[in-house]
Amino acid sequence: MGGVGSKLAAGLALAGSVLGACGQPEAAPDFTVRGVGVVVRSDAPFAHRADFPGRVESTIEAALAYWGGDWRRLEGATVYLEGAPKVRCPGAAAAVGCYDGDVRVTTLEGGLALSCVEQTALAHEVGHAVVGDALHADPRWLGFEAVALALGGRVGYGAAGEVDCTVFPGIWQHPPDAGRLP
Repeated sequence: MGGVGSKLAAGLALAGSVLGACGQPEAAPDFTVRGVGVVVRSDAPFAHRADFPGRVESTIEAALAYWGGDWRRLEGATVYLEGAPKVRCPGAAAAVGCYDGDVRVTTLEGGLALSCVEQTALAHEVGHAVVGDALHADPRWLGFEAVALALGGRVGYGAAGEVDCTVFPGIWQHPPDAGRLP
């Protein structure tokens, strides 16, 4: 009996260390968009509106069109929307977004909730899913005007109701890096 108990204890210890190494366990998606799971860990008002799944879909669609990708590039991925000022990813302890096989973006800017998903780094991180390019060498990282045009003029949401959802291409732009991960 001692051998079975020892193996069970070792298995539980291994499972605990794996979960501990990765931070909190991954959550089941709150909803899916074209087969991509979406997990909402944010209190941002826009993330709890009835139109939110459609807004996530149209934001990803605009980004895929810009990058020349399609939904297959995100197959098996999960989009995490975090209500923390920064997200944690391998090689980047504190970023506003990253792609590590999953897309992780914060819903905050300067500690304040953004008013719409279009203002997050989602379009930028979809670029990493499509083209990779951790060093941001592709000249498209300095563009995004077409994405901003496709997503412009939408309503945002604040604590008191509807607000502007002004999208600035500069939030997604990134000059070439020398060694920094996305």
